[in-house]
This record gives sequence, structure tokens and C-alpha cells, in this order.
Amino acid sequence: MVSYRHISMATAAPAVTRVDTATRILDAAFERITEVGLSRTTVEDVARAARLTRQTIYRYFPSKDRLVMALVLREEERLLDGVRAAFVVTGSLEDALYEASLFCLTWAREHPLLDRLLETDAQTLLPYLTVRSAPLIDRARDVLGHLMASKAWVRAGILEGAADAGVRVLLSYAVTRPQRAPADVARDLSRIFTAALTGKEARR
Repeated sequence: MVSYRHISMATAAPAVTRVDTATRILDAAFERITEVGLSRTTVEDVARAARLTRQTIYRYFPSKDRLVMALVLREEERLLDGVRAAFVVTGSLEDALYEASLFCLTWAREHPLLDRLLETDAQTLLPYLTVRSAPLIDRARDVLGHLMASKAWVRAGILEGAADAGVRVLLSYAVTRPQRAPADVARDLSRIFTAALTGKEARR
């Protein structure tokens, strides 16, 4: 069985004979942004890379901003796939939070675009991860809250707040890489959130 940590971060299309148009556009956008950066990528560039007309791009994504946000949400969904898998293959809430946090921190370090864009195109990228990040945070909070509640009895009154805080902390670590080793950060996060949610002292 393949480890959940090996979930692909590439944008290769699924092994099917036909790729839907939206996926084709997002793949082309990822490829073009990889080549020239986010600020220098235009809708026309994406249309050429996807071998589609500009009008077709706008039919699916009415603006470059909507296109970029769709791409960010797709990358987030791949991240959430790893988080879900971490909860499936581990037993306790603390272990699941540790593995999920470690996956997120490692994923952020190894993502083929994130570090590069933060170094060379941060002014263009950061709004999607900060002031425009509500769609990302909302979806991730719902997923994480559900996963945490599925592992153990948790304090219902703080579950949503804990999930929201966990997402925001990990997003902050993705934008500003921690100086400590990812495993150490993940260990601390799993202990803090397990203790808060269950009222029991963490094992780690």
C-alpha cells in the first residue's frame, strides 16, 4: 500500500483518455506560472498553453483572478487529500494530528511552486493566502473539524474554533517556513490541540 505521504503534488492529469476542459485550463495555468511566474502569466498565455481560445478560458474562469483562485483551491484539495489519508491510517487523535500536521508542513516545503512564488512573486501570491483566503480557510476548517471529531470525544464547544486555529496556524507556517524541524513543530501542534480538545494530557 502506498504511503499517504507520497500523494502527488504534481499537476499531471489522471490516466484517462480525455481530460475535461477545466482541468486542461488549470494544468496549463500551473505550467505557465511555473515557467514565468504568477504576475507575468496572462490569460492569453494560458489559452496558448492549453491550445484553447481566450474566450473558452473566460467561459470557465471569467477573470485571471478567478482562474488563479481555482488553481489555489485545487492545490488545497490535494493537500486535504493527504490530511484525510493521515487520519485514516493512524489510530489516536494525537497521532492523526501529528501525521496530518507533518504532511502539511512537508507538502508546503516540497510544493513545486509555493516556495518559488514566495521568493520571486510574493506580492502577487500572498493576497490569495491572506486577505482573499476565506474560501481556503472555510473548506479546510470544515474538513479538519470533521476529521478531529471522528477520532475521539472532543469538546464540541471549541471544535470549530480549534479547527479554524489549526488551519490558520498551518497556513502561517506554509507562508513563513518555521526555523525548527517540521517533525518538532508537528509534535507540538498535535500535543496542544489534543489537550485542548480532549482535556487529556498528550503522550508525545
